[in-house]
Amino acid sequence: MASSLFPDLHPMMEPASIAVIGASENRGPGRQVLENLFQLGYAGKIYPINPKYSKVLDLPCYPSMQKVYEEQGSVDMLAILLGRDAILPVLEEAAEAGVKAAWAFASGFAEADEEGKALQHRLTDFCKKHRILFCGPNCVGFLNPAKKTGTYSAPAPKEIRAGNLGFVAQSGYVCLAMANSGRGIGFSSICSSGNEAVLDATDYMNYLLEQEETKVVGGFIEQFRYPEKLIHLAQKARDRGKPLVLIKVGKSTLAKRATEAHTGALAGEDDVQDALFEKLGIIRVQDLEELFETAELCIKYPVPPSGSRVFAFTLSGGIISLFGDLAEPVRLQLPQWSDEGVREVKQHLPPYASVSNPLDAWGYGKIEQTYPAFLKAAAKEEADVLLILQDLPPGMAKPQVEQYMVPVRAAAEVYATYGKPVIVLSNTASGLHEEPKAYLDNAKVPLLQGTRPGLAALEKWLEYGKKLSTPLQVTDLFPLRSKSPSPSWLSEFPKGALSEARSKQLLSRFEIVCSQEYLCSSLEETLQRAEEVGYPVVLKVMSPDVPHKTEAGAVALGVRGPAELKEAYNRIVTNTKTYKPTARIEGVLCQRMIEHPVAECFCGVLVDPSFGPAILFGLGGVWVEVFRNRSVGIPPLTMHEAYEMIRRTFVYSLLNGYRGRPEGDIESLAQLLCKVGDLALTLGKNLQALDLNPVLVLPKGQGVYLADALIILQ
Repeated sequence: MASSLFPDLHPMMEPASIAVIGASENRGPGRQVLENLFQLGYAGKIYPINPKYSKVLDLPCYPSMQKVYEEQGSVDMLAILLGRDAILPVLEEAAEAGVKAAWAFASGFAEADEEGKALQHRLTDFCKKHRILFCGPNCVGFLNPAKKTGTYSAPAPKEIRAGNLGFVAQSGYVCLAMANSGRGIGFSSICSSGNEAVLDATDYMNYLLEQEETKVVGGFIEQFRYPEKLIHLAQKARDRGKPLVLIKVGKSTLAKRATEAHTGALAGEDDVQDALFEKLGIIRVQDLEELFETAELCIKYPVPPSGSRVFAFTLSGGIISLFGDLAEPVRLQLPQWSDEGVREVKQHLPPYASVSNPLDAWGYGKIEQTYPAFLKAAAKEEADVLLILQDLPPGMAKPQVEQYMVPVRAAAEVYATYGKPVIVLSNTASGLHEEPKAYLDNAKVPLLQGTRPGLAALEKWLEYGKKLSTPLQVTDLFPLRSKSPSPSWLSEFPKGALSEARSKQLLSRFEIVCSQEYLCSSLEETLQRAEEVGYPVVLKVMSPDVPHKTEAGAVALGVRGPAELKEAYNRIVTNTKTYKPTARIEGVLCQRMIEHPVAECFCGVLVDPSFGPAILFGLGGVWVEVFRNRSVGIPPLTMHEAYEMIRRTFVYSLLNGYRGRPEGDIESLAQLLCKVGDLALTLGKNLQALDLNPVLVLPKGQGVYLADALIILQ
């Protein structure tokens, strides 16, 4: 179904007729596309086109697209297996013949050289003008096993299964890897988007969300070209109960960075991407193995539990040690057995065996009786998931298969009886034996492989379950700020780096309360204001040309009386002129000195060129770039999201009475993060960067104190 953001891809992904230009009897893409259609069982019309042949693979072959149109009428989908210079002429002929969609295998476009870029630009303009859905160029096309169709230039796997995983990749090679993996997860569709001259990855993802057979949408993404489309996809995925499981590659730093601001050195594009995925409820995985295992879980159990209490079982003490090492960094809870559970399990264990979690379920070796009993006992516990660690590799001898089918049958029985999620995890990633896999597939119990990717998938699945409990509202997440007027008062502020005093004036527009302070134009005024503020005070030279005052020696801390103030005033003014003789000095800021804050933090805004502003928070003061301890959030922030940002940093421990310190005012700190988010959204593209460092957190109920601020306007 078409929308203002997404076109209707049915003519491409589910065509009633396909013309193949460049069809051939010889081995190569021109023959392969036809053979794939035969293998898939495509029921529509196929029209090979090549003036060299009268027949190709026993199908009538036409000399041109025009001839097909004259004899057969319009065609839905056109597969072009020719070189790059032939693509546009073919499309011009296809447009006259009423073709609705097309795909080109050829490379040599925008990825190649300037000539290729110009050619791709003409291709884009032509397809948009004539409303032709276009896949590629420079890609292997797509397979749609669910609808028994596809235009795919590589050999389709002999045993590709129709199933519930839809997958999109901007890399054709990754599409081949997924299709040929032999993992045993069926695909609804696999699509390569290539150079994305017309359609991009989000367009195919939108189709998959609407495709009935698709239960999980996976993706391998190098770049999101249209961020607003991704945001709408996330809402649609939530509404339809179909998780997005994506690999986003390219952990590069921001293309545009404010070098004057600490925030530019503390986070890059990948950090913003992580925070955005977190905000949107998108599951981000690190590699293809993790994607497969996460998809397996999400397909079998589309609604994860809201908790993460796991009871684990194995037949090996050594595997318990391996599990312990790999599970420690994964956020799983391994609760102790209840007293009743201990009594029930002990009935089937030798006297010397302990009841633990994970449980070594070997016992006396009579696992036919004991394994089902152990799982049933765990199902009665306060468990969210039962996890069976059982190797099931393809090379097992028949007696081994018979033994290992015992925990497999127990898993299926307990899931059917109690309804609690039961997961079987084979510790090796070398493939799965077909007999236990088929048994568990039939029982709708997920079978994972590889301890590390399996546990990572389990963690991602459980985190996704927690996200589902929170409504996702993205309509105001990234307004098109380029169309929104700038605040009229913004013209009062100069472009570039603002001094601390001017930065704090701007902050006050958003009810961000700053410290009691005065900008003084002389030593005499500074002495007077220091008496009003009360010693000790801090003195700072205000200059838009010296954003980092400490480096210039333009700050004096802990000034305790008039004599000290006179010396400090002259020293910092002299230091500033020495540091940068051309610096414009607006005055000296005199502010109250907070000597014993509960914690020093920083709060900043980083503006991603694609996704807009992100809020950074972490340990502040002089340690901000030493420890690089920070969290990232996407505005607008709720108080809950602000609290979570604080909890993910070292600051949280300091604010909770660390070593006898008083508790910090976390509520005021969270409110500050929310207000900074509102500022970032309001200023939009006018804001280049923002740094509040240090933010001094006072004891509970006393607020926060902004000791320094830097705002850079575009």
